Amino acid sequence: MKSPLRQTALYAAVMLCIALTGCAGSGGGQAPGEAPPGALASNPFAAPEATSFDQVKVKTLRVFGDSYSALDYTDTRGTINWATELQKRGRAERVDNYALGGARAAKGTTTAFDRQVNSALRGNNPIGDGDLSVVYFGYNDIGINGSTDGLRSARAGYFDGINTLINAGATNGNNRIFVTQIHDWSRNPRNDPRTASQVVAWNNFIAEQANANPNIVAVDLFTVFNRIYEDPARFGFVNVTTRDYARSFIDTLYLDLNHFGSRGQDVMSRTFEHYLTRGWEWASTVNAGAEAALRLNQDIDNRVLLLNHSGPNAAKSGFAVHAMGNLEQEAYRPARYEMFPGSTNPARVDLTGKFNLTDSNTRGVALSFQPEQQLGNNSNRFGMAINTSHTPRYFSERNTPFSQKSDFNATTMFWHQAVRGFDFTTQATFLRTKFDSYKYDDLLDLRVANAGAGSTWSFEQRLRHSTRLGNMTLSPWMSLTHLTHKLDAQTAQSIYTTDVRYSSSKSSEWLSGFGLDLRSDPIDLGKRRSMTLGAGINHLVSLHRDAMGVSMQETGGFGAYGAVQREMFTRPKINRTQIGFNAAVSLAPNLNVQAFYATDTGDLKQGQRVSLQANMKF
Repeated sequence: MKSPLRQTALYAAVMLCIALTGCAGSGGGQAPGEAPPGALASNPFAAPEATSFDQVKVKTLRVFGDSYSALDYTDTRGTINWATELQKRGRAERVDNYALGGARAAKGTTTAFDRQVNSALRGNNPIGDGDLSVVYFGYNDIGINGSTDGLRSARAGYFDGINTLINAGATNGNNRIFVTQIHDWSRNPRNDPRTASQVVAWNNFIAEQANANPNIVAVDLFTVFNRIYEDPARFGFVNVTTRDYARSFIDTLYLDLNHFGSRGQDVMSRTFEHYLTRGWEWASTVNAGAEAALRLNQDIDNRVLLLNHSGPNAAKSGFAVHAMGNLEQEAYRPARYEMFPGSTNPARVDLTGKFNLTDSNTRGVALSFQPEQQLGNNSNRFGMAINTSHTPRYFSERNTPFSQKSDFNATTMFWHQAVRGFDFTTQATFLRTKFDSYKYDDLLDLRVANAGAGSTWSFEQRLRHSTRLGNMTLSPWMSLTHLTHKLDAQTAQSIYTTDVRYSSSKSSEWLSGFGLDLRSDPIDLGKRRSMTLGAGINHLVSLHRDAMGVSMQETGGFGAYGAVQREMFTRPKINRTQIGFNAAVSLAPNLNVQAFYATDTGDLKQGQRVSLQANMKF
């Protein structure tokens, strides 16, 4: 059997290699191309530095279609254009719009789909990584009275055009094609209602194209406009049956017998935006569980283990109870709107002040035990901590189209072993996350609220070595953490489509950390009271993070015919440095009070934490 000293040396060497591997090539700040701390999960169109779903942006948006998309139609009538609106809202760096009035999917005309694609591929802007192609045809193929060949030529032309785009790289890597299921064309004022069956057949064909390639997404305009036809007032419309050019900018759907006005174009634009961001919104919730688990591991190490197992403050044998809690600093808190499913008049509560000293975002208790016979260099301590916490995200009706609030319940088992000046700590945590998300559309004045849940397992190994330096104790340390995450399947309400069924794959990650803690000897305050001061710096870096696979299927509309959108969401790597300061005041032999402050060097405005804690030993 190896001696404890040899085991310690081997363990230290392995942990040092892991930590050095994790930080090789990285400085003290953010590595090039990596997202900053707290960033939400990425999607194919998310900027590398994105910290919210608002920063999802297509590099080049290429539009192929007819007068519903064509600038030569919308501009001449003074209406907005859905693609141009996407760009104005920051969803595309560039828009190349090849759509032409009167265009069809079927070949044989100068405006047809194949001609538009050929024009795009001859241009000086080749398809690159992060580009989106939107294909939106069908109206002119069906015509006012219906297709005479049952849409056979339209299907053939559409299929060939899609394959030409695929061969040109439109579905490679982070590129996507959005194929568009048209609204119920048969309900337009000018058209024969009997064309409804061809609309359904065409949309089923569009769904088949999406199902054939994971990087082709079916955008369902049929459902959102059917919802508007069935309940116009709910969506802010007064007239959805007859044309009224002047009112089409305000509350009428049609500006002429066969085209939407500006308000209808805006609904289309927001529906496309929904498809750009919906997977991002759901996948990003897994990061909340990861952050909560990492913070909990460090809190237990700093506030339960470190001050009780080394140096002059080493704890006595027996049980110890530790209260745990944080007070969160928030630089900005907008007006808060409490949203509940089905609510129509949310109550507004104005919140002021930069410090919230009345509500703790973490509450919990840790119970640890050190056997009397284990005192000394080879002592050990083990225990359990139970915590609840929340991460508030306040929903502002006018300023925040999407927001989340997460609540956590965690149980942690920990074991600490001291061997010849080295401290080994093992922590295993199961964390259950419940999250509420809120969405608001100011155009339609509609709100939805959804609730979901997920689980995180965390296993952390930490090695620390403490040495004396004058009246101080110097403690360098390193850690290795493994996390696994799983989101429960969820059916979520959507403003624009029918409910969406989400499911995901498991996601795991490895992180290494290293740091340095400095702690003073107790400073005598008189009357058997003393104070201990401390400071620390640490760096945490991702060694590996799995991408998260997300499946999305609409439960109604044409999603019910099997169109499933599947995306792999790359999770931004963690690479951050934190600095902390603490003070512990011993008020009695078995009672002390601690204050703790920490800040993230990469996010000084939002990455600050303040906590107060009281410990009682018995």
